[in-house]
Amino acid sequence: MNFFRAVAARTSLAVIFSLAVFASGVSAAKAETVRMAVLAPSALLWLHAIAEDQGFYADRDLQVETLRAQNSPALLQAVSSSSVEAGISLGDLVIRAIDQGSPIIISGAVLQKTILRMVAVEGIDSPAGLAGKKVTAGAVKGGTANMMLYQLKEAGVDPTSVSMVAIPNSRDRIVALGNGQVDGALLIAPFDTLATREGMNLLADFTEPYLQTPLILNKDWAAENPESAAKLTQALQQAANWIYDPANKEKAIQILAEFTKAELEIAEASYAFIVEQQKAIGENFEMPDASLQNIENINAELEGREPRQLAISDYYDPGFLAD
Repeated sequence: MNFFRAVAARTSLAVIFSLAVFASGVSAAKAETVRMAVLAPSALLWLHAIAEDQGFYADRDLQVETLRAQNSPALLQAVSSSSVEAGISLGDLVIRAIDQGSPIIISGAVLQKTILRMVAVEGIDSPAGLAGKKVTAGAVKGGTANMMLYQLKEAGVDPTSVSMVAIPNSRDRIVALGNGQVDGALLIAPFDTLATREGMNLLADFTEPYLQTPLILNKDWAAENPESAAKLTQALQQAANWIYDPANKEKAIQILAEFTKAELEIAEASYAFIVEQQKAIGENFEMPDASLQNIENINAELEGREPRQLAISDYYDPGFLAD
């Protein structure tokens, strides 16, 4: 089944349509306006928040209009259908979409390692304790679900022994942990810190390269507007380099706290994990080949097949980055 026909079967057409209509309201008179589809404010959009705050877009005479999609499949469809020019998406879905012929391309790595952390309710202090339990990582298969199942398998847990529960965002996953709906979850910053404050236990991090979040472009638009595509990519590239400068630490924490409406202390914990410990943001906004290949390797392991060797150039074009 075509990827986007499958998406249409699972995603409200009203959501996709409302995104397209909202995007169409952007003035076409602004030649350097780029519409970018995003999900809800979180650390996934930290680089975008930095580029806005520090004027990296403005320095390039670029106006970025962000349009929030309700979920990742809707975001991908918006970029593929030219309802928007760009998006900050999930790596696993991008691979599937491009394999199905969708006209999108990765131009940089927002997160070349995952910032999802495995958390469990009080009384479970290791991944092995989740055997036979209900857990959530977003969807029930693929992507982040496979990430969690792979980590559990590596810890000696039979993946078929757990029951996956679909809960799209980390905010709702904390609620589900608190009310007993699930016993374990993958949570993104700053929700991992909020969970541990509530007495929940941090169980594991996945530290290998894994493209959680790339910047994607509509290929037709990028081919017709290479300068605008480069400006967007290079503004986020500058933000990626900026955040790794220790001199910018306090300001970076402040930006995340304001953008996500989190306490400063929570944003500090996010910085410590994402920037200093995990080094999750793509250095120089570049995408290591292994970060994409490992998604395929994990999926293949769980599906009991040999992994394909991905042709990276089918998915990633580094030509929009600055030298």
